Amino acid sequence: MIKKNRSLTAQIMILAGPAILEMLMHTLVWTADTAMVGRLTAADIAAVNLGAHIMFTSAMIFGALGTGATAMVARHIGAGEEREASRLASQAVSIGIIISILIGTSGMLASNWIFESLVDDPEVVALGSMYLRIVMIGVFFLIPQMIGNAIIRGSGNTFVPFISALVANVFNIAADYVLIFGKMGFPAMGSRGAAIATGTAQILGAAVTFYFLFSQKGKIKLKLKEMHHFELGKLKKLYRLSIPAGLEVFMNEGSRLLSSFWIAQLGTIAYAAHSLSVAAESVSFMPGYGFAVAAATMVGQHMGAGNLDMALKSTRRSIILAAAFMGSIGTLFFVFPFQIMRLFSNQITTVQVAAECLRIGAFEQVPIAIAMVTSGALKGAGDTKGPFGVSLITNLGVRLPLIFVAVFILELPVTYIWWISVAQYILEALLMTLRYRRGYWKSIKL
Repeated sequence: MIKKNRSLTAQIMILAGPAILEMLMHTLVWTADTAMVGRLTAADIAAVNLGAHIMFTSAMIFGALGTGATAMVARHIGAGEEREASRLASQAVSIGIIISILIGTSGMLASNWIFESLVDDPEVVALGSMYLRIVMIGVFFLIPQMIGNAIIRGSGNTFVPFISALVANVFNIAADYVLIFGKMGFPAMGSRGAAIATGTAQILGAAVTFYFLFSQKGKIKLKLKEMHHFELGKLKKLYRLSIPAGLEVFMNEGSRLLSSFWIAQLGTIAYAAHSLSVAAESVSFMPGYGFAVAAATMVGQHMGAGNLDMALKSTRRSIILAAAFMGSIGTLFFVFPFQIMRLFSNQITTVQVAAECLRIGAFEQVPIAIAMVTSGALKGAGDTKGPFGVSLITNLGVRLPLIFVAVFILELPVTYIWWISVAQYILEALLMTLRYRRGYWKSIKL
């Protein structure tokens, strides 16, 4: 339960801080993994990047069951119903395990077919299908872990998910180095080593999460004997909340992937500059993610406690803090874009184009902060349809059609793609705010 003897800002920062560090760990492991695999062949790079994208996107879509679990657990905790929260958590984890077995097994069996459908290069198909088969073993643990971490956050604890990410990602980076290049007596396994490192890291991360959930030390106490007792009413609510969240992930990731394919048609330098700018900008999303987690938890718990006024204040303060943090990062993007991009590449022509993109990206930082935190607050209250609807409108109505026109009809420079992105996020912030102010979320019963 939220500590009432702390200031509102302190409560938010205590929740947001570990969530920001958790996102930082995921970014670091992605960067390190990319750098190490980048020293292998072009086929290895293509196979690992595509395989990892397929695996993590699948996990994120079905791990969105955790969005509904966060809202319901937070509501129960706020109402002082820890036993009910634990029973709901047990059922959510059980469903997650069933889903993970289905997705993991399907991915392993269909790995070769997936790569043959996506690429023509036989070497990439062979390496990619091998990589996907191995990392899909990690999906057996990753989806339940994502749901478990969402449950823990809903109870008001963001520190354990951070520790879970810390253990998994530190191991992943170390194991990447050892297994990819053959250190400490291990043979050099290349992309196979990267797959083994990633899959094993998911198992370790899940072990940390579930050790805490079964330890009986937190507000959520899982019990094996309760994990097969399903309550139809609770599961219906869980699915009703989680399906729109999963569709939102599918829409956002699918839109990014498709637009990435289109942007590649602008040429090697344009695509490389865009990719580097996206990598640099990803750092700025961490505060938005952290404050969105804080808003979701606090709104859910305050609504469970029947304190709507504090739910409103928590959202407002979270938005202000996120906008301040991301706005500051945006200022750095605007003032020092070239210097920042030089950290990512020594190809001056590419860096110059990437710097132009990053400077434009400075204008979307505050809208992203508003959209992310408001979305988190809505989901914490149980309104997952609203954020999905906004995602549908901004991706299908703005991002995809405008990028298609810019690339294939007008053949504009890549900088115009970034102005389209700015327009998308401004609209997203406006629509998310409108949905929030209409107040539908205030009357949702969970």
